[in-house]
Amino acid sequence: MASPTVGRRRLGIELRKLREQKKLTMERVAEDSGLSEPTLSRVENGKRVLKQVELRGLLDLYGVSDPVQQQRLRDMAKVAAEDAWWDQYNDVLPSGLGSYVGLEAEAIALRSYSDHLVHGLLQTADYCRAVIDAGDHRAGEETVESRIRLRMQRQDLLRKRRPPLLRAIMDEAAIRRPIGGRSTMAAQLRHLVEAAESPDVSVQIIPFALGAHSGIDGRFTLLEFDDSEVHQHVYVESVAGNIFIQKRQAVAEFRERFDRLQMEALSPQESLTLITKAAEEYER
Repeated sequence: MASPTVGRRRLGIELRKLREQKKLTMERVAEDSGLSEPTLSRVENGKRVLKQVELRGLLDLYGVSDPVQQQRLRDMAKVAAEDAWWDQYNDVLPSGLGSYVGLEAEAIALRSYSDHLVHGLLQTADYCRAVIDAGDHRAGEETVESRIRLRMQRQDLLRKRRPPLLRAIMDEAAIRRPIGGRSTMAAQLRHLVEAAESPDVSVQIIPFALGAHSGIDGRFTLLEFDDSEVHQHVYVESVAGNIFIQKRQAVAEFRERFDRLQMEALSPQESLTLITKAAEEYER
C-alpha cells in the first residue's frame, strides 16, 4: 500500500487531469466547489488531505459518473487521509522532513550525495545522536531521543523484503571528521562497510585529492518511484531550508550531476577499502 504522502500526490495528479480534461480553470472550480484556489492548488500538488464530501463535489463538477472510477478515487482519498507511522514524530520533525519520509518510504531507488555527513539511512544511533546534539543545542533530551528513534525507524525500509536501491555518495569529509569521538566514528564506519555488503546498497567516496567536483554546491537526494504518474523528485537540503524539485528538466539536471559524481568518486570497492582504513585509524 502506498504511503499517505504518495497517495496524496497520486490523487492530486488524477484530479488535475480530470479538471484539465473538462477545460476548467482553478478559479472556476473554486467558485463552484466552495474550495479556495490555494486549497485546490494544495490538493493537486498532494499537500492537502481531501475530505470525502469535498471529493464528491469535485467528481460531480468533473462529470465522473462511472462507479468504478468513483470508487477508485474514493479509495485513493482514503489512503491519502490515513495516519502514517511518522506522524507520531510531527512535534520533532524539521520542516519538510515529514513529506520526505513519506516519499522515501515509497521510493524504489534513492540516489544521494552528502557533503559532510553519513547518509541518514546508514547512520548508527550514537553517530546520529552526536549529529543532532551538535546541530541543535536547544533541543531537549526527549526531543533528541525522538529524532534518533525516527531516524532508526526510517532505516527499516532497508530491511524490507523488497528494499529500495540506495546509492550513497559522500565526500571524504564524512568519514574523516570524528563526529561523536573516535570510538563512535569507528563503529559508524564499520557499520557503513557492513551495510554495503547488501546488493541493494552501494557507498562511494569523493576523495579529497579530487579537488572541486560536481557535488560541491551541496547535498541532495534523487527519489525514484515505480509509478509513471509520480515522477522523480529531488530533495535538496540546506541550512536555509529544504526544498522539493519536481520539474522534469531540473530533475534531469540533478540526475546528470549524480551520474558525474559516480564517475568522479572512487569505485565502491575502493571506497570500502578507504572506509576500512579510516576505521582502523580511529581504533588505534
